[in-house]
Amino acid sequence: MSFRTSLTGQLRLYSNGYEELGNSIFDEIFPRLRQIASWNLAKRKSRSGFTPTELVGETWLTRLRRGNWSIESREHFFGIAGKAMQQVLIDLARKEMAARRGCGAVHLSLDALSPRYEPAEADMEQLITIGMLIDKLETKDALTARIVRAHYLAGLELGEIAAESGLTPKQVRHRWDSGKIWLARQLL
Repeated sequence: MSFRTSLTGQLRLYSNGYEELGNSIFDEIFPRLRQIASWNLAKRKSRSGFTPTELVGETWLTRLRRGNWSIESREHFFGIAGKAMQQVLIDLARKEMAARRGCGAVHLSLDALSPRYEPAEADMEQLITIGMLIDKLETKDALTARIVRAHYLAGLELGEIAAESGLTPKQVRHRWDSGKIWLARQLL
């Protein structure tokens, strides 16, 4: 190509089968993926044994490398990546929990679900529960679920989500607040 294609364009091409773009795309997205992985592991004080780089590698190899995603924007792709990382950690948590079935109740607080105000210790049970609830929300309101996933899992700021999605900051804030309230009600 004689011109520079946007990252979103490159991701779409890769997803549609242009595998030769894989390495250059990965080099370009790796810093942001590593940032998302670091944030997810630190927030959950994960005992997974993964480093951020290993989580990115595992996620890319098992969930993202195949492509076949339908992305709308860069923000949407990083939301997909955040969800894929969550699924890797959920699969690991399920394996760990299978070894110790029936151990205690899960206590969650969603008073302040924002990434900055999330309780410092979120264990594997919380990860699974919140992941399943976001998936359930997606069947009811896909746009709100996408905003919750992008903000909560991928760590994107609400302003970034607004810029990428074409929604106003007020619309994104409203969707975030309604998604947070819905999740809190589901946990009661």
